[in-house]
Amino acid sequence: MGRSRGRAAWGIPAAVALWLALFCVAALAGGFGTARRDGAWWLTMPGGGVPFFSIGADTTNGGDKRTRDRGYYWENNYPDLAAWAADTQQRLYAWGFNTRGGWSDPTTAMTLPLVPELDLGRLSRLHWFDPFAPDAQAIATAKAREITAPFKDNPAVIGYFTDNEVGWWNAPLFRWYLGNEWAVYTKQVLWRMIHDHYKGDWRRLLVDFVPGKDITGFEDLRKGRAELHLRPGGHGIALIERFTAVCAGKYYELVYKALKAADPDRLVMGDRLPLYYNQDAVLASRGHLDVLSTNYNVDTPDGWVAPYYFEGLARLTDTPVLISEFFFAANENRSGNVNNGHLMHVQTQAERAAGAAAAVRNFAAFPNIAGIHWFQYYDEPSGGRGDGENFNMGLVDIRNVPYEGLVTALAAANRDVPALHAASGGRKASPMPAVIPIARAEAPVVVGDDSLADWPDKAGTRLPWFTVPAPHVPFGDVHMSWSPESLNLFNLAQNYADLYLLAHDGEFPPSESYRINLDVDAGAGMKHFALCLVPRPHSKYPGRFELAPRLYAVAADGSLASLETQGVMQVLDKPLPHIALELALPARLLGVEKLTAGQKLALRIEAITFYRGMTMTLGAPTGKGGAWKTGAAPVAAVLADK
Repeated sequence: MGRSRGRAAWGIPAAVALWLALFCVAALAGGFGTARRDGAWWLTMPGGGVPFFSIGADTTNGGDKRTRDRGYYWENNYPDLAAWAADTQQRLYAWGFNTRGGWSDPTTAMTLPLVPELDLGRLSRLHWFDPFAPDAQAIATAKAREITAPFKDNPAVIGYFTDNEVGWWNAPLFRWYLGNEWAVYTKQVLWRMIHDHYKGDWRRLLVDFVPGKDITGFEDLRKGRAELHLRPGGHGIALIERFTAVCAGKYYELVYKALKAADPDRLVMGDRLPLYYNQDAVLASRGHLDVLSTNYNVDTPDGWVAPYYFEGLARLTDTPVLISEFFFAANENRSGNVNNGHLMHVQTQAERAAGAAAAVRNFAAFPNIAGIHWFQYYDEPSGGRGDGENFNMGLVDIRNVPYEGLVTALAAANRDVPALHAASGGRKASPMPAVIPIARAEAPVVVGDDSLADWPDKAGTRLPWFTVPAPHVPFGDVHMSWSPESLNLFNLAQNYADLYLLAHDGEFPPSESYRINLDVDAGAGMKHFALCLVPRPHSKYPGRFELAPRLYAVAADGSLASLETQGVMQVLDKPLPHIALELALPARLLGVEKLTAGQKLALRIEAITFYRGMTMTLGAPTGKGGAWKTGAAPVAAVLADK
């Protein structure tokens, strides 16, 4: 306890005071670092390694002159930039922030630590160009020297974001490089991978892929505009993920070496993953990042943070994580923002303040998270920014007036962060009990309201014992509760899929969809169900997809019989790669009139990604392709009274 209290004493004011004291000697004492203390990751300050948890605000800058008439701009409120810098820094300190995040002004008039975003990969023409070109490292290193030069003498710089939102979209990378001309070195790498994967046997390739027009052998794949489409029932997605890992590994190697050559005392802080991560890309980043950065869209309005996301990162890479962007918006705002998209937004500023503060505390409780950056300092312009995004994300509105409820709530949460994080190092995974208790629903589970508000105790309903074959990790969380009328389940997960990649006619095959196999014996024999998310053309947006819920009863041979989904199963309105589904399975489908406290269940659950790329399992696996397998061992569960 003594060590924890001592570390917690490095609260925001103390950390800021220490930083200011060290600022003048930082250039001589080396840069910021990272350290794990008693199980929790921290950044460390220059000149002594004092633990430092980065609480940042993105776009801490003076705004855009081009939108000054409808957006935030410093000249509208301050006589000069020095006055803007002094007032803005004082505000951020008062609200518990200690870092300037991405796209912030690097002015030395501020002493707040800083993390610039470089676009190094984009400017070096790496991903989506030719990362395996022989001169790629030389070009990346030269560009790194050029774009870090303005920051080298600024001791406030913690490190660099290499790029922004490199998604490592698996199938688009595969399709892009396969369709390139042979002169592209990365195309040659891919061709060799395909040839060797199938040992030069075209018939083996045809089990997994449907070739494009005029593609009859490996030599044809050397041509420009070559195409391969996934064959239903095949396993081509495994090859696509291998290629994703190869591309990602080369990128991370190139930018890491380039930045360490250009500015060796600064941390390499990753490419700000876009609210999602590809597991193979994260595995490939090992050894090439000092800090892994990821943006994050909070899962529900109450500030819940799905544990699988950060627990998975902790297992995939032994690296501290910085949340480079999180946000909360409200329809009630003073800037006229309409919140036109799927990003987290609520109705009122009071809900916004409560959800954002809860999210900060939830983030701090993960031992691998070493920083939380809010997006952004000011609201987006009335009418939207250049790309059309139009969100109330600011700590201040477009007229520079703080949202008092939000900043007051965040200030209190930010003060709690060091102590919460210091305690997180002792967090241990609980072993699966011999009998899993299923919590009673605290409120009626309403399916069809596009909400998970009827799951207030998410920590109490989570089933954290899913397994995935190494080296991968669970790609989602499953929660379960019960009420007399139904057995209830929801799943938050991530699964990117290029839905144009599959060769098929008619409706998207359930075998290739995102799927949950649910087997339950509530005393009337084992009942087998499949919950499938089937893509279909979007009802509002041409060229896009939406996910339609499908519920099936599964026979012993794997055949499917459709069941009614109205009022039973819903998919929340989130675009891929984000998945949120909810189920209230009627007791009658389990062969019983109602469920009661103390009732015993036998249970198996599998979640399977699109194209059967990965499977996570609670209980023994079922048969290949999702068919039920006689004799697979379920887990024991009981319906708890609370």
